[in-house]
Amino acid sequence: MKRKGLTLMELLIVIAIIAALAGLLFPVFVTVRERARIAHCTNSLKQVGSALHMYAQDYDGFVPPYTNYVGATGQPDPDGAVDTIYYFLNANDPALFEAAYAPYTKDKQIWYCPLDPFAGIDTQEMPLEENMPPTWVSSYWNTINHKATSYAIADIVADKAFAPIHIDHVPDLAQVRLVRDQRDNNTSPINFIQRLRGRPHEYAVDFTHNHPSSPSGFGGIYLFFDGSVRVLKGYIH
Repeated sequence: MKRKGLTLMELLIVIAIIAALAGLLFPVFVTVRERARIAHCTNSLKQVGSALHMYAQDYDGFVPPYTNYVGATGQPDPDGAVDTIYYFLNANDPALFEAAYAPYTKDKQIWYCPLDPFAGIDTQEMPLEENMPPTWVSSYWNTINHKATSYAIADIVADKAFAPIHIDHVPDLAQVRLVRDQRDNNTSPINFIQRLRGRPHEYAVDFTHNHPSSPSGFGGIYLFFDGSVRVLKGYIH
């Protein structure tokens, strides 16, 4: 009489083999998915770069003086922070940011990363410790408002020491550091300033993939004022 089906031992061996294969393949799938997300956000930032240049063409080469840095209010901070007064008034107003780019953006989704749980939400008044997104490093996610975009828009575009910024004459990281050092009565090491010389300042950064558990293990996706987009593990400031 022929035996039908598998014995318990054979079934357990098959299950063990499947589990072992799944354990080997799962990290690969996770990495592939992460790289697909990076590609998606890289493409979105390229479109943001195109919108930035179209705006500049219509405004004599100058970029929008709006950022989503929460401290760029242009008004004295009731909590005592003095850096807020160095910015144009209401430079971090999401409505002004969106209005500036509305004529140059067909799809609003290019401004948001799929990994950002607060995309499109006004996070200005959210407690810093509350509901921290797992994919964001705290020093970045809680310093920007996610209402208009998930990306960190460079605050120099609204800083009175540099703005209005012409798209062909953007200060490098060393120039920005020296000005802010003088303003804050601070002195950066000379070798640090030398490392910053010639390094272009970014316009926007997607930090949503910057997390220790991220398979890619990189720092962020950077959009520069010239429209180029680069994935960088670390970009010193």
